Amino acid sequence: MYDENGVSALAVRTSALGFSAQHLSEQVWLSANEIDAEAWEQVRLPSDSSLDRRLLQATETSLGPTCQFRYVLYRDSVGEPAAIAVLCTFEVDIGVLTDDPWARWILDRLRHISRKLVTFRIHFCGLPLSGCESALRFAEGADTTAVLKRLDQTMRRVAREDRVKIIVLKEFTDAELTQLKLLEALGYRRADSLPTNLIHPNSGSFEGFLHELGWKRRGKINVSRKKFTANGLRLVTTSDYSTIERLYTPETHQMYEFVFQRSATKFEHLTREFFLEMARQLGDSCEFTFAMEGDRVRGFVMSLWFGREYRSLYIGYDESINEKSHVYFNLLFQAVANGTQHQASTIDLGQNSDYVKHVKLGAVQARRSMYVMAVKPIAKWVITNFFDQLFPAHPFFGEANTTNGTSEFLAPETAATSGSAGGLS
Repeated sequence: MYDENGVSALAVRTSALGFSAQHLSEQVWLSANEIDAEAWEQVRLPSDSSLDRRLLQATETSLGPTCQFRYVLYRDSVGEPAAIAVLCTFEVDIGVLTDDPWARWILDRLRHISRKLVTFRIHFCGLPLSGCESALRFAEGADTTAVLKRLDQTMRRVAREDRVKIIVLKEFTDAELTQLKLLEALGYRRADSLPTNLIHPNSGSFEGFLHELGWKRRGKINVSRKKFTANGLRLVTTSDYSTIERLYTPETHQMYEFVFQRSATKFEHLTREFFLEMARQLGDSCEFTFAMEGDRVRGFVMSLWFGREYRSLYIGYDESINEKSHVYFNLLFQAVANGTQHQASTIDLGQNSDYVKHVKLGAVQARRSMYVMAVKPIAKWVITNFFDQLFPAHPFFGEANTTNGTSEFLAPETAATSGSAGGLS
């Protein structure tokens, strides 16, 4: 842990705007084990899964070799916690940021010349995972303007230390944006991340959720569930670590690898150890649903639940039987069932696969935003000239032309892990 109270080169500019962060002190930890738990929990809400120290430790243990973590606490002038944030630095192929065909074509050509031309070291305020929330929290009554100015100073300093080309603050909800307007004055540009798909059960029960879907959706769901059971499959949900360790074999992990490789955007690439560490660290807050054929695993979905929120993060399945057994959809559907059983008021099904989640399960979409700033000359040129291509607008499902050439309830053509800049696919 170390303390840093210096003023960045941006101080003159921000002082001219009338902002001051000098009354804030800063503490930075390089390991989640070192975090001042009492101070951290004064800011983090009990239902906040993304900044749970167990999740941070699991992520750090699994991704530490490729990612530099910093956990930041800001205190006000009387020493009370004002804000917390998770910062991380790692290399990203900037091709994962775009779905623009022309930009992808250009980046592919550059990649063939040298991967260094498209691989940028990026400093994030946010976890190195997709499908999570933002990683910045303010204490109630905190001076958000001062915190943001100080955070900007911190991130610029770390960017110099880590020799990064781009700074990104990611995965903010629309409700959070009102507190973040200063970022644009500080030189950041807002961009769309992928929208996430949410279900808000009104009845508080799984039976009530099915009733809300309407008879047409229920009929199609029943067809898919019958296909699943008729082919000898069953679903097993567990938080027991020994069971998860036994079933989440290297062969099971290959199902995640299959989905990852099909992803159009590959943000993080996770190891088997990551999934086991999540189960070990988070205990009953982490559960796996396995699609079983006898003793053989044919698919899985990993989910987290805290308070009234249930979040499905990663999925994998055996493609060879998916068409006849609808494994993908049944795992997704079971995640909703599990969420209602936990009395969740919000079930987050993540990003991508919008057709299945919106049309078949009645999910509504919620926008996610990020803020981007280039800090090196080449990166500044790329961001300035190709911002709209690298960070295109992401309309909600139905707001743009949508094609789906697959059968109902099958995984869509661009099925991806939540490693596609955002949640379960």
